Amino acid sequence: MWFTQARCDDIIDYEHVLPKMRKSGLRWVLLGVESSRRSTLEAFKKNMTPKDAKRAVKLLKKNDIFAQAMFIIGERKDTIESIEASRRFMEQLDPDFVIYAILTPFPGTELFEEAKSKGWVEDFNWSNYDMVHAIMPTEALSRKEVQKELYKCYRRFYGSWRRRMQGLFSRNELKRRVYWYMLGRGIVEQLQTLFRAL
Repeated sequence: MWFTQARCDDIIDYEHVLPKMRKSGLRWVLLGVESSRRSTLEAFKKNMTPKDAKRAVKLLKKNDIFAQAMFIIGERKDTIESIEASRRFMEQLDPDFVIYAILTPFPGTELFEEAKSKGWVEDFNWSNYDMVHAIMPTEALSRKEVQKELYKCYRRFYGSWRRRMQGLFSRNELKRRVYWYMLGRGIVEQLQTLFRAL
């Protein structure tokens, strides 16, 4: 079994190779979907459209390959409405698994230099540069609001009972294993919390 990261346009362009990749042991692909907005995709130099992301996920599923999507929130133009639109898009996209991340200006990148020079960076604690902590606000949202939106993204995707049940009883073996693992971890954590409270 092997895993890879791929661009959505590459999955589409090399659709004919997917059955061979599956046969060779490919079971899991992480796609950099990033956003549902064309303007954001252009700013990120993604050279793809939201339609490409939908097609790539469908092709992976058609070939029984676990489709994981990576999504980024907290881009300078993000608002509550744009992030909500991204959540709706992710539901339509319907990947097997999703990771949401907050746009992080890592030192040494163009984004960091721009953010620092324009005074956007509000957190210089390097241990928070993990794509989970909001380092800078957007034009419309504070860091705290961006952080809240990240939690909403995860709750919306993984809080769906329909999605959980589909995962637990999926025909895709890897998807089943991942969702059973998450269920088990959730039960263990709840029991640990209960016993600590006693």
